[in-house]
Amino acid sequence: MFKLILSGVLGNDAEVKDVGNSKVINFNVAISMDYKDKEGNKVEKTEWVRANMWRDQNSKVADYLKKGKRVLIEGVPEAEGYKSKHGEIRSSLSVKVRELEFVN
Repeated sequence: MFKLILSGVLGNDAEVKDVGNSKVINFNVAISMDYKDKEGNKVEKTEWVRANMWRDQNSKVADYLKKGKRVLIEGVPEAEGYKSKHGEIRSSLSVKVRELEFVN
């Protein structure tokens, strides 16, 4: 199994959508990283990851997934390539959430 563990801050309130007999909870997580460039200057970089959590029935957890909340998620990563409206090749990362914890 290919597993990804992320800690970050929600960039928006979660959305719940019905998909057949299941529900999917969608939200975005901002992952901030600090590093030093060649000159030794501190650089802060933020990456955004789309997260989706599938539930057969109960989606109450979405009530707690609000913008600004810090979460720790574990799941299966999914990379996707696409062409931007300007014709540039881009990629995005999403994760199918298996486990979620709220972090203070």
